[in-house]
Amino acid sequence: MYLYGIYPGAGVSTSTGIPDFRSGMNTILPTGPGVWELRDHPGAKRSPITRTTTSTKAIPSATHMALVELARRNLLHFVVSQNTDGLHLRSGLPSIMLAELHGNSNLETCQKCHTKYLRDFRTRTAAAVHDHATNRKCTQCGSTLYDSIINFGESLPKHELETSFDHARKADVCLVLGSSLRVTPAAHIPMIAAQHGGKLAIGNLQSTPLASLAKLNIHAMCDDLMRKLMEKLNISIPEWELHRRIRLDLNQDIAYTLFSTVRILIKQNTQRIYDSKLIKGEEPIEHKIHINQPNENMNLYIELNWQEHYNEPMYTINIPFVDSMKEIHLFYNPKTGSWREE
Repeated sequence: MYLYGIYPGAGVSTSTGIPDFRSGMNTILPTGPGVWELRDHPGAKRSPITRTTTSTKAIPSATHMALVELARRNLLHFVVSQNTDGLHLRSGLPSIMLAELHGNSNLETCQKCHTKYLRDFRTRTAAAVHDHATNRKCTQCGSTLYDSIINFGESLPKHELETSFDHARKADVCLVLGSSLRVTPAAHIPMIAAQHGGKLAIGNLQSTPLASLAKLNIHAMCDDLMRKLMEKLNISIPEWELHRRIRLDLNQDIAYTLFSTVRILIKQNTQRIYDSKLIKGEEPIEHKIHINQPNENMNLYIELNWQEHYNEPMYTINIPFVDSMKEIHLFYNPKTGSWREE
């Protein structure tokens, strides 16, 4: 079975607190009317009881995590998304299994050496619609970095689009979640899957233009649908944890794009020999410490202060004061507010 998931609609992320675009003024969604609906009703506002958040603070939903588990079990082979919130990558879905047709608000790329940088902040800085330069530089080749957002009037990324159509042609099942299927050419992808013999299932609150092609139309919230599907498959949906892989190299670069500040402390017994706080600015951080008589009794502490999108507390790492490399895997549980280290 070749399950091909396509999620070109914002409905996948509404349960995380990110508003969609087309929901009407009387929508049942907790995020309230869509962005474009409010635009078309001057003076209209969301109700005080609506629950919204920014994409950098949003926690991947049950739908996002169900897809991760299906992919882990080799039941899901590819996901297409028109969402720019970056939640599929943040949920843990491998990038090789994902096409983000409209870009990722947290991703910037080097057009010269093609290095990609996934940030903990929105990468777009330009005021002009079609100006994508971010004024940051590639650490590999020094070239200017560009945000990955695709605005109206701009072409979709060729490789991602071609790969999406290729997967659609060989899909046994194509599952659409939370999409009105009104934006082309992305809306053509599930149509191609159906035309090539794949079973098309559509989960959306409203009917879609491809309803007649679908073997199954389910009018429900995405999370409710995926919970029922996973229950039927007898597969548990994993909880999301924030995963950080930190590599510290003494006498080498320390990448810090995850942090708001980095503080370095050196102590010997009760004496503080060195204390430095590095503010976010250039990257990667290269910091030279001058110690007159370094010895094995000295303790080196790295205090990591995060962007705090999920209220992550500071984390302190203690490493030997010698030439060394230490790689740490950190997992943060937003429900308990605690880190664990592996």
